[in-house]
Amino acid sequence: MQIQADDIVFVLNPQSGNAMHPRQLSAVCEAAADEAGRRAAISATRTPEEAAQVARSAHDAGAAAIFGCGGDGTLSAILQGLPAGSPTALGAVPMGTANVWAYETNLPNTPMAAITAQLASLDGARGDARWVDSGRIWSTASDGAVQSKRFLLMASWGLDAAAVEGIVRSDRRRRMKRMMGEPAYFVSAVRESFGRRPWPLSISLDGGPAREIDAAMLTVGNTRMLGTWLEVNPRATVVDGELDLLIVEGAPWRALAMAPLARSGWLPMGPGVTNVRFGRLEVSALAHPPPVQVDGDPAPLTSYAVDVEPGALRVMCPEPTSAVLGG
Repeated sequence: MQIQADDIVFVLNPQSGNAMHPRQLSAVCEAAADEAGRRAAISATRTPEEAAQVARSAHDAGAAAIFGCGGDGTLSAILQGLPAGSPTALGAVPMGTANVWAYETNLPNTPMAAITAQLASLDGARGDARWVDSGRIWSTASDGAVQSKRFLLMASWGLDAAAVEGIVRSDRRRRMKRMMGEPAYFVSAVRESFGRRPWPLSISLDGGPAREIDAAMLTVGNTRMLGTWLEVNPRATVVDGELDLLIVEGAPWRALAMAPLARSGWLPMGPGVTNVRFGRLEVSALAHPPPVQVDGDPAPLTSYAVDVEPGALRVMCPEPTSAVLGG
């Protein structure tokens, strides 16, 4: 695949939950690009590293846009290859299990409609292509090397991350995910809550004094939704230059018990439940480290710092009035 300037690049993930046959999907991508008067460059990738490399090549070649044809994990993989501030716009063809970015930005559900709408926004015919925030999470490897990963949606510590990890590491739960879809994460969270104690953590916001908590769950959101049915950061937008932190203190079952409230869009703030905005967060484990996930992928157990990257990502927005876009 040779990428040229102004191309529309499509990264196909054949492993996505609702994936079409690659040949069929490639034909759809080519037809949508041709209809918009654009040239399509298509790459079927097998690993997140391959997807990131394609994204880097798209940026270097001056591609107009790059689409992730898969789930939110595909978008996350592409994001790792796009430098902050890249003019190459990111788009989504929702074919995964949850498709949270597509859900929050009101993208059409079918591949042809999603691509057509976003390409129209790239040309200004419907909506626009705009600069939005991303997050970056920093960690220290076992050899002392500092690593970082960009995220579009959310990072979390505690019960939510344990549910994600449970699915990734269990063949049975992966089969359940293929059969049930997104509800499999809730089932996994229920199982992970049994017998769990809270995780003692030290957190610091925007360089302020450290605070010690016993956490059931922390979520750091660039966007609002945990999956497509739990609104854990109801004030979050991707255009405010900040990230949103939800802290639920106490035993993990307490976070689980609040799910019906988050489902209805009414998450009460009070003793043991806090939601604040920040630009930088530092998290350290004081005892047994909690599981961690970043945009749906388990992350290593270590200390972390999280920064917002204001206006660092260009995305195609055919429905710019959606709440997460500040509409």
